[in-house]
Amino acid sequence: MARLAQSVPRNRTVRFAVLGNSVQRAAAPGYPSSRSSAVKRRIIVGGLVLLSLVLITVSFRSSALDGVQGTVAGALRPFEIAADRVSRPFRDAAGWAHGLASAKSDNRKLRTQVQTLQQQLIQDEGAVNENVQLKAQLNYHGPPSLQRFRRVSAAVLANPLTALDESITIAAGSDDGVKNGNVVITPQGLVGTVDKSRGSISRVTLLTDAQSAVTATDLTNPAAVGVVRRGGGGSDVLVFDRVPKAPYVGIGDTVITAGSVSRALPSLFPHGIPIGTVSSTSGNDINIFQTIQVEPFVNFATLQSVIVLVPKR
Repeated sequence: MARLAQSVPRNRTVRFAVLGNSVQRAAAPGYPSSRSSAVKRRIIVGGLVLLSLVLITVSFRSSALDGVQGTVAGALRPFEIAADRVSRPFRDAAGWAHGLASAKSDNRKLRTQVQTLQQQLIQDEGAVNENVQLKAQLNYHGPPSLQRFRRVSAAVLANPLTALDESITIAAGSDDGVKNGNVVITPQGLVGTVDKSRGSISRVTLLTDAQSAVTATDLTNPAAVGVVRRGGGGSDVLVFDRVPKAPYVGIGDTVITAGSVSRALPSLFPHGIPIGTVSSTSGNDINIFQTIQVEPFVNFATLQSVIVLVPKR
């Protein structure tokens, strides 16, 4: 009994000690310290954001921070160079992959276009051969073509001196076989005709002259036949005149020389010389002809060389 009585207080003491220790641990949790840490972090983040806004505002409105910015930029320059060198291979690899994909796509498109053009070329060559055979069988005599003329290249010695002068002087004349009435062209299109020819020079009257005119037709719709002459709006404006309303002439159509319409009306101009592009069309109920303006292919003010078409003997 004595032992039991002595042991009970000891156990109670130990139990109370344990309970006391547990109560003390539960009574001192860390929640207030974590809350204060979160508040401090928010204050620091808010202060940094506010400081950033202030620095951005000062940077835009004042030059006071230019020196600091330059110093910081200079200090960060080595890191920027290092980052660029590290990332450059990856950028090059991405660019190479993108270029390879684009090249493959372009290659497929080009192959498709080449096949289409080859088929079109075969059809065109077949049509040309068939046309030649039919002409030979019918003994057909068409308008004179460029193949019937000898080409004499000549430099332009003098451009129009005044706004009223619509002629040029070229370095080719009768010594080269050039005669009055020969047609003058450039690789772009029709220029005019030779007005006077002597020894080694000739004068060419331009298509924009008030006295010049040429029978022409629409390349898209050959039924539209008329006369191209100088327009009333200026020397650089041509008019496709005397074209009835029935044949359709659209904006963007190419106008070419018609050549000889019939043997009774021979033309000095071979068939198929480009003249210009239709820039506008209009009409009314009173006039039976269309009003068609043509923008010439040739820039008459900057001519430097021309080609004279001399008929072959």
